[in-house]
Amino acid sequence: MTAIDRRRFHKTLLAVPAAALLGTGLGSLAPAAASAAPADWNAHLLAGMANGGLMHRTRLGSGTWDPSWSGLDTDGTLYYVAASGVSTDLHVVASINGQAPRHRFRSAADGTWTPFETIPSTGGTTGLAQVAATSLDGRLHVFTAANGAVRHTSRGADGTWDAAWVRLRTFASVTHLAATRVGSTLHVAAVVDGAIFLNIRAADGTWGSWANVETGAGQIGDVSRVALAGTGAQLQVVARSAGYALYHAIRKGDGTWQKFAKPSALSGLQPIAISAANVGGEMQLGMIDLTDAGQVVKHTIRRTDGTWQKVGTVSSAGMSAQPGELALAGTPIA
Repeated sequence: MTAIDRRRFHKTLLAVPAAALLGTGLGSLAPAAASAAPADWNAHLLAGMANGGLMHRTRLGSGTWDPSWSGLDTDGTLYYVAASGVSTDLHVVASINGQAPRHRFRSAADGTWTPFETIPSTGGTTGLAQVAATSLDGRLHVFTAANGAVRHTSRGADGTWDAAWVRLRTFASVTHLAATRVGSTLHVAAVVDGAIFLNIRAADGTWGSWANVETGAGQIGDVSRVALAGTGAQLQVVARSAGYALYHAIRKGDGTWQKFAKPSALSGLQPIAISAANVGGEMQLGMIDLTDAGQVVKHTIRRTDGTWQKVGTVSSAGMSAQPGELALAGTPIA
């Protein structure tokens, strides 16, 4: 499915086009009873709306949610969104109005947001692009995919950006993009012609070669969405295949794979968007589920013991329209 085809698909569902997810092992696929997340971390959901807007909601470490969603100015129509915690601040990257990617952040000190500003690194796409974001050593790392080209830039703690985007590779077409940190390394995945290609940047800053994830993790068919999250030395990979099926695999610290499997806690869902983050050492997953009642935000947690919390519905209180895109990020409480 091309990027244009996917945008049409989401618009048909009253959603906006584009945005990131998680997993467990074969012996731990059953859902666990609901409980709070680590008390010293917050989880943040950013939802792109069918009317082109953007909304934010926080899940506290106690397990309670903010009373309602709150709107964020976009100065236009949002298509793709990604988010990452950098220290205690929440950073958001978005593709708005079909123009170059923009960035803003929320200060943990006073809760205020900076306005969206175009990322100043030169040599990047000037049009609509998929976006992914993660952080490492106090830097925000941003990836884009447009016209098949995957690019990378980063922002330091002092607010300065890399002088130029770096093109990592040009594929024929990229239909989804995700990124995460695992230890001192960066991982980025691109969905290309229904397959997942992964690249890793080593601790010394050098990039490796792109490799097909399914070569090691097993074939699961036509992939349309991928999400990455790092927990300890492991890379968690969740992919949406044909028929909305969600699969999970783990790349271990030694480079070997635990094969793709379907977590039972994620069965019976029809996710049109998925996103995940390491929140205090646990994997939290947000998704937009296509239901008879409309497009509904849902949430679950994969515990450190590999069990899953039962998937729950996040209320739509405060939402201005139906959600179509989703990003999830974690921040430690200041």
